Amino acid sequence: MRSRFLILFGFASCLQAHDLSGLGYDPHGHPPDLPTSAGTTLSSASGLARIFAPFAPAVSTREDGSYLYINSTGFPDHPMMKGIRNWQQQIPIPQDYSGENSWRLPLQPVPASSPAMIRGRFLRGAIALAANGVPIFNPQNNRGEIALEIGELDEWGGHCGRADDYHYHIAPLHLQEKVGSGQPLAVALDGYPVYGLTEPDGTSPQDLDTCHGHESRELGYHYHASQNYPYVLGGFHGEVAERGEQVDPQPRAQPFRPTGEPLRGAEITDFQKNGTDAYELTYRLRGENWHLFYSIRNGKLMIETRKGNQTIRNETFDRHDNRLHPPR
Repeated sequence: MRSRFLILFGFASCLQAHDLSGLGYDPHGHPPDLPTSAGTTLSSASGLARIFAPFAPAVSTREDGSYLYINSTGFPDHPMMKGIRNWQQQIPIPQDYSGENSWRLPLQPVPASSPAMIRGRFLRGAIALAANGVPIFNPQNNRGEIALEIGELDEWGGHCGRADDYHYHIAPLHLQEKVGSGQPLAVALDGYPVYGLTEPDGTSPQDLDTCHGHESRELGYHYHASQNYPYVLGGFHGEVAERGEQVDPQPRAQPFRPTGEPLRGAEITDFQKNGTDAYELTYRLRGENWHLFYSIRNGKLMIETRKGNQTIRNETFDRHDNRLHPPR
């Protein structure tokens, strides 16, 4: 089964880049129309690529006949971090999910002989990729807790992992407005699309299986997101390889600094971009406002911590080391 996931990057010259403007993408914000005719599914180069088209050029795709590759920074165009009450002092840093470290989805997903359920499993790394290029992790964190239920997630269903990599732990239902009503929000790493709370015609999905998906003549097999567990999918209908508690292969995040520790009692109240690769995160702790001003310059991460208007410390980090780290 793992042989399906081997990539020979030496044949990169055979990869075909997708011009998303030719896939129904309107740069003025109108989502593309996806194929829904009988016998047509999204498991094709153009079909899968169209899911990511509303977020071009920040998200780009290419394919080699077997896989669709997605390049992104993992940085959404919506606000982040606000509302987190259980924080491990991680901050969102753009990631380099490109080239040999890009996301990869099979163009012809293969149904598994037995579905791989995610409860208590696949607790590291992504299980799906949102249409905006942000990875979606298991609803459980790497300790097995439902991240949403313990205050770890922001108002958009995401937070940062140990490598300061932003990702969701629930389906990003808020993307529905951007991708278009009835269009997929994401693609699971087995290659099957994840739709929102309804079918494209607005009706409620019926007869969902244990993976929280089903088959239709118009769409083929697909998952449906939900507002409670499993939120994204209950298991993989398609074949995936598992290694180190995660779907393998998938991109790795590159940290600048060691992992943070929980800051009890802190609540993130604001996050904003202050310029190119410059950000400000505000949190409230024991009745006082704290600010992290940070930027990335010349391969270094610089962080200034302020309590009110008083600078407490300045820190500079090189890449933690030269190895690629699995996101958690």
